[in-house]
Amino acid sequence: MNPLWQTLRTGLLTRSLQNLFRLPAWAPGWPVLRPEGLSHTVRRELLELCPSVAFAEEGGEFRLDLAHCVLCGRCFQTFPQAVGELRGLEVAVTRREDLVQRVDLATGNFVDPGPPPPTRAELHLPTLAFREVSAGNTGLDDTEVALAGNPFHDMGRFGFTVVASPRHADALLVAGPVSQNMREALLRTYQATPEPKGVVAVGNEAVGGEVFAESPQVAGGVDRVLPVDVYVPGSPARPAAILHGLLLLSGRVQQMLVGGRRVRGKPEQSPKAS
Repeated sequence: MNPLWQTLRTGLLTRSLQNLFRLPAWAPGWPVLRPEGLSHTVRRELLELCPSVAFAEEGGEFRLDLAHCVLCGRCFQTFPQAVGELRGLEVAVTRREDLVQRVDLATGNFVDPGPPPPTRAELHLPTLAFREVSAGNTGLDDTEVALAGNPFHDMGRFGFTVVASPRHADALLVAGPVSQNMREALLRTYQATPEPKGVVAVGNEAVGGEVFAESPQVAGGVDRVLPVDVYVPGSPARPAAILHGLLLLSGRVQQMLVGGRRVRGKPEQSPKAS
């Protein structure tokens, strides 16, 4: 077949901004606590059911940490009265606490952590060059970062580019729980990046260590080593979620999760292709 005809027949593959953060129908969403359904029995069952220990009960609160969730969907499939489903990929946040849902068991209400901190104005750039650092991760998040540049996601239209040297970077994308063998290399890479510079923790391992959090061989998260501007949860983080993190860092969208729950609102401005 003629290559030109094949190209025309294939058509445009890049997803529109409206569809970029939409989950496919077959993919499980993020769990959201429903306080009215959290009976003592259900809470106990959820603690035993979760394979990644995302649920916890302490200090009179029942908590769900999205940075420990592997999106298996077992919780909201088994206990729909206690756990709902959030479908969307606008999950990047500027504060680690905004990935944790907290329910006060005495009042039955969510604990409000207050408004999230804004991203730094000096990083609100029309283009953003980043260097990715694999700090002891499984390799899955590296693949997702690479997929952010494919024709479906096309991060280049937003002015995002990958650079080989930290000296040419505006930000670091760090994946992994920061193993002891990578700690010094990560610090040197950060020191070599010129100011102003941002740091994005990509994936649950980078956000909070995930299943490796208690290992003495890892730091347990990027923010144990470097100041983090944006956290992107996921196991691994999806390409669209990574793009949301970069758009949030560059000041082109607003944070949509507060206290682990979606808040109403729209991006302050539509991200434009460069």
